[in-house]
Order: sequence, then structure tokens, then C-alpha cells
Amino acid sequence: MSIELNVIYNAALYLNGNSQIGRAGEVKLPEIEIEQDEFKGLGMHIGISLPMGIKVGESEITWNGFYPDAFRIAFNPFQAQQLMIRADVQTHNALGRVDELPLVATLTGQFSKSPLGTYKPKERAEFSSTFLAHAGSIKLAGREILYFDAFTNQYRVDGADMLAKFRSNLGQ
Repeated sequence: MSIELNVIYNAALYLNGNSQIGRAGEVKLPEIEIEQDEFKGLGMHIGISLPMGIKVGESEITWNGFYPDAFRIAFNPFQAQQLMIRADVQTHNALGRVDELPLVATLTGQFSKSPLGTYKPKERAEFSSTFLAHAGSIKLAGREILYFDAFTNQYRVDGADMLAKFRSNLGQ
């Protein structure tokens, strides 16, 4: 049986539902970090790390030009914005490309750093924005792979609610 490989070669960015196709040279999505507590106890020769929380890192957009409509949104830190990144996941095996599925990442949050630009002689100016998400999801072909929301204490992996018991124990 042949192995299957999934690859993504491009993506499209949307800001509050408006296409930014061709405007961004790169989009970096946040890392999900499972914060750990090192646990040591009497009689334990080897300590272990236990998950104690979840931290969502920064997203970064590298714009390839100055776009006033997008930057007006990025300069406002007091209103939540939505980023959507859509990609085409191609599956290849020994016979060639055998499938293509849509990957959709949606993030809600605020811009924390806004671009004023980097200018150099005879080079295109660069503008980088940093985005902090408090909610987001990743879906492949409509199936939820990851969902998180800091304001509602939700964290789901493949549709399974990882914090249901935690919220219940807190009376939520």
C-alpha cells in the first residue's frame, strides 16, 4: 500500500470577511502551547510534567504593500477582528494527486502590533502586523480539528470537549 502525503502550497487571507488575496506575502498562525507544571514528590526519582493550561501564541501577517483599509482595522486595539485563512490540502500518493480538501482556520482577537513599515532603497516596503487570538478553529473539509475560546473556557480537539469536566467542576 502506498503512503499518502498531504501538502499545502498556498492560502488566502480574509480580514473580517473581506478578501486580502495578493496583499499578504506570508501569514503565520499561532502556536498552541500546553503549559506544564513540573511535579515532584517524595519517593519519585523522576519528575513528571502535568498540563496546567493552554497558551495561544501570536499570529503574524507580512503585508506586501500599504493597504489603508486593512491598516485602519489593525490600528484599532479596542475592537475584535476576525482573520480567516483558507488553504487547499492536496493529498498525493504513488499515483499522483488523489484528493483536495479545504482547510479553514478562523481566529478572533485583536491586533497587538500594527505596521508603519520598513523602507529600503530599491526594495519593496514591508509591513508586519501581529494578531493575538482569544478564539479560533481549524476545520478540514468541514470537520472540526481544533476549537478554542478563552472567554467561554472551551477547548475541543476533534469535537471532543477537553474542558467539559473542568467547567462543570467550577459550576459553569
